[in-house]
Amino acid sequence: MLKQLLSVTALLLVTSELFAQSVVIRGVRLTGSGCDAATASASVTSDGQLLSVLFDDYNAQIGIGSTNPQASTLKKDCRVLIDVDVPFGMQYAIERTEYRGFAALPASAYGYHRFTQVIPGQVVPSLREAQLRGPVSGNYEVIVAQKPGRSPFSKCNSPQQTIELLSELSVAYLPGSRDRSMAMINLDSIDTGINSRFKLTWRPCR
Repeated sequence: MLKQLLSVTALLLVTSELFAQSVVIRGVRLTGSGCDAATASASVTSDGQLLSVLFDDYNAQIGIGSTNPQASTLKKDCRVLIDVDVPFGMQYAIERTEYRGFAALPASAYGYHRFTQVIPGQVVPSLREAQLRGPVSGNYEVIVAQKPGRSPFSKCNSPQQTIELLSELSVAYLPGSRDRSMAMINLDSIDTGINSRFKLTWRPCR
């Protein structure tokens, strides 16, 4: 009996790995004030466990020397719709989210990076936010991992699905501040290949 159980377990592990390797991104659609079809892309590793979204020109900046010198606050957004083919009999969940960016804020400014992810079959979207307060200048990173056994999985036996990612960048000056030094926050691959990564976990449909 134990030998049979071990054989079944091994078969499930191998089957899961083979299924995961066949996940395919059919296309990426983008809308929003911070991106267009030419400024972001998505890729998935061959084992189907890591999804990356790369932004080429996505930033919010205000103040002297910026593209919006008269603005005291500014928000940009980008909605990324990733169409994926999901292997029959398998379902996935986003187990871990990593998002990175760059911020240069004087003491008179603050900003935030808000990220919402929606997977088909999930009742409630996942919302995360990184809040940044000047003075700061450099890369930032936020990593969020689901608790074991708490990851909400996608719909089962739905071969064509769409993962929806909504990102928002915002920068503003503190009320009453007279300092209008340039303030910016961005997700821009020109500097250090900054992107957003999502670790996927797979299981047979239940």
